[in-house]
Amino acid sequence: MKNVELDEVEWGQVLAGLTCRVALYEETVGYYEHGVSYGHIADVSDADEARNIAEYYKRIIGKIEKQLGKGGYKKSTEDLMRNLS
Repeated sequence: MKNVELDEVEWGQVLAGLTCRVALYEETVGYYEHGVSYGHIADVSDADEARNIAEYYKRIIGKIEKQLGKGGYKKSTEDLMRNLS
């Protein structure tokens, strides 16, 4: 395993990017399940595939947050409002 050294702002950017990916795939699930999209949707075969990919990104986010510890990354108000957990 390799270590990656980023400062708090850089980790915030990584987590924000991953959070955007989660939102994209969750929007795609909504499109397949309800036929409506309020944004972009991903090119996947069905809602299950989109859901699985969203969960994959959530696991990555969780691992990063766990390894950073409570003081390693401070969530913005926007992050907290997303409530992706």
